Amino acid sequence: MLVPLMIATQTGAIDLGGTELQYVIEGQGTPCLVIGSSVYYPRTFSKNLRKHFRFHFVDMRWFAARYQPLDLANYTIETLVNDIETVRTKLKLDKFVLMGHSIHGTVAFEYAKRHPRHVSRLVMIGSPVVFGNSEYEKAAADAWETASAERKRLQSDNWQHPERFTGLPQVALDYLAMAPKYWFNPRYDARWLWVGMTIQSPMIQHLYGTLFANYRMFSPGDSAPVPTFVAAGTHDYVIPLAQWKPFATVSGLTLETFGRSGHTPQLEQPAEFDRRLLAWMKTH
Repeated sequence: MLVPLMIATQTGAIDLGGTELQYVIEGQGTPCLVIGSSVYYPRTFSKNLRKHFRFHFVDMRWFAARYQPLDLANYTIETLVNDIETVRTKLKLDKFVLMGHSIHGTVAFEYAKRHPRHVSRLVMIGSPVVFGNSEYEKAAADAWETASAERKRLQSDNWQHPERFTGLPQVALDYLAMAPKYWFNPRYDARWLWVGMTIQSPMIQHLYGTLFANYRMFSPGDSAPVPTFVAAGTHDYVIPLAQWKPFATVSGLTLETFGRSGHTPQLEQPAEFDRRLLAWMKTH
């Protein structure tokens, strides 16, 4: 007799001096910590992956609903890594897969670089390997030059009609307006992903404008700190695939390209994403 798969959900919060990082735990299998948001990211991964991973979806400070402002001048990549280490300790994780999408993948890399003994594997999805400098700006501009005329027209039209995008924090509205740059389907409406999200704008600005300004993940001769899976969409015009190609030969790194995806291949091509990730897990 077949027994239906039961995927229980646990929720809770981790206190960081008045800021509460909410978490959601779902699935069964290999422990996996997904940093960023306990609201947004559970929506982007398939039910199938929950049969293979025990997902721990955890907020970072910039998405915390209960937020205690702090002196951002003293909030560095090191203190950000320390936040993740606190999360790891509170959730009693030892050897686990660490996963991050977009800038959260880059944040995850910085943690894995400093704490490789706790991270069995690293998964970065649509994450920048260089950011906040002329190298990044050129890669993004060059990628956008290759976009279709229709995609460019849709993006221009979105910027000319901001009234279409209302009812959410500005960061989310900008994201929605930039659908032609973020998604394989340039008309994709991602509003549902942002429902219920809290955005702490000063922290977001500090994250992008200071912590990862003039950022470069690898120096010549570097290797990945742990076995690393990088997923990149060919239609991601914000974090373009081209910026990863010079690093494809970094030891310990596997670059996987998704031809019908933009910035979020785990949602845009879920079956293909699952197949490739699980195959990589078996060989690493």
